[in-house]
Order: sequence, then structure tokens, then C-alpha cells
Amino acid sequence: MTDELVRAITKNNAFRAIAVDATDMVQKITENQKASNLGKTILGRALISGLLLSNALLKDDDRLVLTIDGNGPAGKIVVETSAEGQVRGYVSNPEVTLPLNEDGSENVGAAVGVDGYLTVTKDMGEDMEPFTGKVQLATGEIGDDLTYYMAKSEQIPSAVAVSVEVDSDGNVISAGGFIVSALPDATDADLDTLEEKLQHYPSIASILETNHVPMELLDQLFGAKDLEQVDATPVTSYPETSKARYAQMLETLPVADLQEMLDQDHGVKITDRFTGKEIDFNAEELQALISEAEDK
Repeated sequence: MTDELVRAITKNNAFRAIAVDATDMVQKITENQKASNLGKTILGRALISGLLLSNALLKDDDRLVLTIDGNGPAGKIVVETSAEGQVRGYVSNPEVTLPLNEDGSENVGAAVGVDGYLTVTKDMGEDMEPFTGKVQLATGEIGDDLTYYMAKSEQIPSAVAVSVEVDSDGNVISAGGFIVSALPDATDADLDTLEEKLQHYPSIASILETNHVPMELLDQLFGAKDLEQVDATPVTSYPETSKARYAQMLETLPVADLQEMLDQDHGVKITDRFTGKEIDFNAEELQALISEAEDK
């Protein structure tokens, strides 16, 4: 199974649609961070949302950072992604747990909270200043909040739906979603029809668990005969940051700070928020960095 994002347009030019199956990627990233089932659901929804948003708003190798901070027990959620299908992210408290909802689903809204904001920062290259948009969180369910962001900040009427299904053993059995945005040719009748179909849409999990084909998420919404697939992009995690790169980051610190780390802690330990892995610099390695910094 290969994670994939697809882009399509309705043949009447009323809607642009993007869908993604990111089951393997969500499993890998959330497992590395030792997330609870609730933590996997939250981070997975955010990763999927970032992929959908970046592909709806960016081009080429532009990047986007999605930050969700509702002051809930899950803490801050940060996702970095590109229009090329690369993504990474973390949740401050990946081990968060709460009682399930009455229907047995994870209580994402309560864990994320609504006392805060969803913030999107778009980095569109060296020639342009980064653009940041921010909206108050509406539900904390993430998909609903992305829908609100698209209408409020980007002025693009859209529907966003994201889903992560985790079994009792902590395995991600499906993770995906879609974003549908109205184009200028969309009529009121088109919008009404879409709203009606969304109200009766089956669960994303029930579609993806069958064969993990993201285009089927859109076929269910519009009908295969009324859609034209534009392209497809593999979904992957960003490469891990190397120890050499972390060494370069340490070298940018004042020498006095590095010396204090050496004197007090006899080295330094860095935790990569995106992978959960620890990167250790022992006393000898830290001394070498100090010597190199002093020679510059």
C-alpha cells in the first residue's frame, strides 16, 4: 500500500477536490512519538489537514506550517508540509487520554480545546514574505476548523473532512480525508447539491479500509463519471534531521552557552519534536563544537 494524494475537478467546473490516503504515514509518525490512540487520532487528523491545505493553497516546493493550539490537554499541534506531498508534525502531549464519546469515538474536540487559534503560515519562497492567517477554533475537531479557516481567512468556500481510525491495539487502520472547494462557475444549485451529499456521506474509514484508493472518496461524493482526475502525488514524511545538522544549529549558539552545557551537564541531549528521537552530544563532541566556534 502506497500513501497517495489525488487532485480532481468536476466536469462542470464547479468544484476542485483533493483527497488523500495517508494510513502508513500516520502510523509511522504517531508510532515514533509513542502516541496514545487519542494522540494518534489528533496528530493524524492534523497531518492529513496539512497535506490537504498545502495542496489547495501552495505550488511547487512552497511550505506551510499549520499550528493548532486550543489550550486543551493535548497541547499544541504543529504540522509542516509542502505541495509536493511531504509532511511532518507533532503534538505536545502525544500520550493524552480522555474518556471516549458516547458513540465510542475518540474525544478529539475536548482534547484539542477551543480556547485558542488555528494558525496557518505559508512560506512561498525567498522573494515573498511569509503569509499568516489565523482563526478562532470552532470545535477542536480539526476538519471543521479547517473548513472555517478556508472560508474566513482564504475566502474560499470549502468542505474539509478528515478521519483517523485506530484499533484497540493502537494500529492505524485508515487515515485520510478530502477538501472540496467551490470554483467561480459553481451555482447555488451546485452548492446545495454538494451540501446534501455531504450530509449523507458514508464514513471515510469505511471507504479507505476496503482498498485505500483516495479517488474513491471523491467518487462517493460526485460520482466517477462527473469527475476528472488531474494528477496524483505520493505522500511521504520529511527526512529526519541529521546529527550533523543539529551540530550546525548548536554552533549558532553563544560560546558561553555551549560552555555552560559542557560544565554543568557534560554534554547536551536534544529531542527531535517531529520524530521523538533523542540526539546526544557527549562532552568530547560538545568540546569540539566549542573549539570550532571559537576559531570562527
